[in-house]
Amino acid sequence: MSRDRRSPVPFGGLPWRARLVSLGALAGVAVICGVIVWHVGVKVAYMRGDLLLPTYTVLVSSYVISRFVLAAFYRPPRDAGIAPSVAIVVPAYNEGEAVARTIHSCLGLDYPADKLEIVVVNDGSTDDTWDHMREAAARYPKGRVRCVDLGANKGKRAAMAAGIRATSAEILVFVDSDSMPAPGSVRLLVQGFADGKVGAISGLTYVRNAESNVLTRMQAARYYVSFQLLKSAESVLGAVTCCSGCFAAYRRAAIAPLLDAWEHQRFLGVECTYGDDRALTNRVIKSGWTTRYDARAEAWTDAPDRYRKFFRQQLRWKKSWSREGPLLLAHVWRSRTRALPSIAVQTIAGLLSPIVVLYSLAVPLAGGRFPMIYFLGLYLVSMGYALTYRMLRDDGMWIYAFVGTFFYVAFSPQLLWAVARIRDGKWGTRDASPPPSAPRPIHVYSAAASDG
Repeated sequence: MSRDRRSPVPFGGLPWRARLVSLGALAGVAVICGVIVWHVGVKVAYMRGDLLLPTYTVLVSSYVISRFVLAAFYRPPRDAGIAPSVAIVVPAYNEGEAVARTIHSCLGLDYPADKLEIVVVNDGSTDDTWDHMREAAARYPKGRVRCVDLGANKGKRAAMAAGIRATSAEILVFVDSDSMPAPGSVRLLVQGFADGKVGAISGLTYVRNAESNVLTRMQAARYYVSFQLLKSAESVLGAVTCCSGCFAAYRRAAIAPLLDAWEHQRFLGVECTYGDDRALTNRVIKSGWTTRYDARAEAWTDAPDRYRKFFRQQLRWKKSWSREGPLLLAHVWRSRTRALPSIAVQTIAGLLSPIVVLYSLAVPLAGGRFPMIYFLGLYLVSMGYALTYRMLRDDGMWIYAFVGTFFYVAFSPQLLWAVARIRDGKWGTRDASPPPSAPRPIHVYSAAASDG
């Protein structure tokens, strides 16, 4: 596991008390892993009677232990000194001034100017997003920022695809319109493509508004643990299952043959409008490419700070996972065989999770025994995540990694509703807006600084 690069000094240069705390957290993680291993052994040895909870416990515990073990072997891609041509594609819908902030952030990157261009796509916004795009583009030399107006709202996939087609760059970096990459992040992110087998690389995304309230703190901790533990483990196997739409890079040669099928993907008779990042990553893996994670390449994004918007976002993500998870499992046995066991357990346990939660709550109400072992296992996993966070970061937010695990498990039954609504293509988190005007033709704008 990589240590947070934003720490002012490396581990060896930390004050002795800080080093002791990190070492203590590491020891705590080791003890918890040992207890979980012992727990799994006992469950297997004495499995009898009602098999649902014991089987689920063994599956989840084995998966969690494998994440810690694999993440311990994670190393970020080495710096190969390469600087391929890069296009940063930013799809935007009703972002207003925020899209200009993202454009300025991308053009402040530490990367050769002659090898970097920004492609910003207006997906039929009904506000002044297009005006902000052009005003921001006009501040830079001609060709540095290319603005594409789709003329009507066609969805994020169409916007991303239009951005891809508007450039011939070797590497395509996707950045959400509310995200901001760190100055040196793109230079770091492309180094992994020195390996000709790598088709996509995910960066590390932090929650920019983490201090807003308890909800954003839990999301910030969840993001960090998910990237530094789960994606690190997946990267060791060469199969990061979702290169995050917030900040990820793809090799053009890997996605160009997949572009039309991905853009117009259909499932159960309807066109897919959500889960663009997971679906694209899935297709890259299916094509035989390796997908990796680079913990050095950092970006910041905004997380929902209201519960209503958060649950709508989670519903969309769960619909995406419930579609793409089984699709990935259907081909990973041949496209990335060594990742099959962990992906199989992850998929089966994920599908069982809402049933197990409801079952665990229903059994005591029906007069049965309280499932103490299940909740003890959940406590150990939560503490393992919290101590992992504390081992890598010292910002006082580790407790939210602990509380947040219970929080996320508590609403896992939402997956059942997601499966029931899997054909519903509504985005869910977009604010209501006035009906769009008549569709306009696609327009490409590339201004010189003098045009502003």
